Amino acid sequence: MALIRRSVVDLLTVATCFFLGVSAFNTSCDATFNTGFGLGAITLPPASNIPTADPIGPYGVGVSFETYCFQGRGVTLNYWYPALPAADSSPYVSAGGIVGKAVKDAPVDPSSGPYPLILFSPGLAAVDDAYYFYTQNLASNGYIVVSIQHLDARNANITTKEFALILAAIDAAAGNTIDAVIEEYTDFFRETQYALTYRPQEIEFALNQTIQSTTNNSSPWYGIIDTDNIGMSGHSLGGFYTNIIGGGMPIYCDYLMTPTQLNPNYPVLSDVSPCAFPARQNMTSPFALHDSRIKAIIPLAAPTFLARTQLARSAARITIPMMTITGDNRTAETTAWVQRDVYEGAAGPSYWVQIRNTNHYLVADSYGLNPVLSASASAGDKADFLDKAAVYMTYSAAFFDYYVKGNKTAYATLHTMSSSYVKELGSRND
Repeated sequence: MALIRRSVVDLLTVATCFFLGVSAFNTSCDATFNTGFGLGAITLPPASNIPTADPIGPYGVGVSFETYCFQGRGVTLNYWYPALPAADSSPYVSAGGIVGKAVKDAPVDPSSGPYPLILFSPGLAAVDDAYYFYTQNLASNGYIVVSIQHLDARNANITTKEFALILAAIDAAAGNTIDAVIEEYTDFFRETQYALTYRPQEIEFALNQTIQSTTNNSSPWYGIIDTDNIGMSGHSLGGFYTNIIGGGMPIYCDYLMTPTQLNPNYPVLSDVSPCAFPARQNMTSPFALHDSRIKAIIPLAAPTFLARTQLARSAARITIPMMTITGDNRTAETTAWVQRDVYEGAAGPSYWVQIRNTNHYLVADSYGLNPVLSASASAGDKADFLDKAAVYMTYSAAFFDYYVKGNKTAYATLHTMSSSYVKELGSRND
């Protein structure tokens, strides 16, 4: 039993951002609710001002936070944007103790506005500013990025059910990381119906609130965001909802399913379909969550809750440009075949970037560089962080430049191996 417990804990420390667990819902609009640094309910000591990768774009970067009352609770939106920081400004230090080049509340740089908007949805139990180099870099390339402090950010708890933890350990050892985390957070997924009860609502709120602010002359975003050109990106659980909401990937329930798949109380939750839950049953159509305002998407290591028999069918409804970016660690990254099936099934322009010796945490530098969490990572995964971060930055910026800004010069980058850490680079339908 000690070995099983240890394997589950190791899974938590390298893959928890896949999803989140919520032990109790706080209905207060107190601004201090859902704040601080940790992996969900697990509080972690932040790093001591560890530097992350520098942005590669031409703009200075600002970062700011706005907290709103939404459905009886506080929701914080974290903005990264082109800015004109004062020469003597101190860089922002994230909640996780990561420092980059962004300056808190720096004045917006209006010189090339309005700027396209990128909606960003973090992974399981991840705080809104945990992706410092990734969001900072997009802002430095002329985008306004809004990252969401989801309900799960500081409210995740793994299950205490021994049976589920044993299954999680077995799945993790076999490289079936998606099912492993579903079992580890089995109580949460029953409660939130695979996060359908709150994630789509928060994402819609963030997008609507940001667009609304562009018409408010007291908002810093007044007239500065190009609301006709919107992209979306997300990591892990956020990547799943990027595919569903941004990509229009439907959740079909019209195929033949077993009694197990339709039983929301079945003990092995990874065998249960989202179709078993009222949140999906009450949707007006399989496409109900799709937001057609989003023009291009980058899912980062996205899992799925859909049956494998339905992945290709659902992916075929993604007609907008999509880029998948993922690591290659078999036991500490989202299950590869799931991501590959979506990439190969998408009907629109589709890109595949796999990064060598990279685990699930690297793009979330507040976790990937955290001394506590990185202690369990392999030497290969820990090596050359800056080089691997450069792969994320290079391809994400080029993709959005080409498909959101319409910058044709970015096309060549999408077809060029930029680094020895690019393990695989592919494209379809472009």
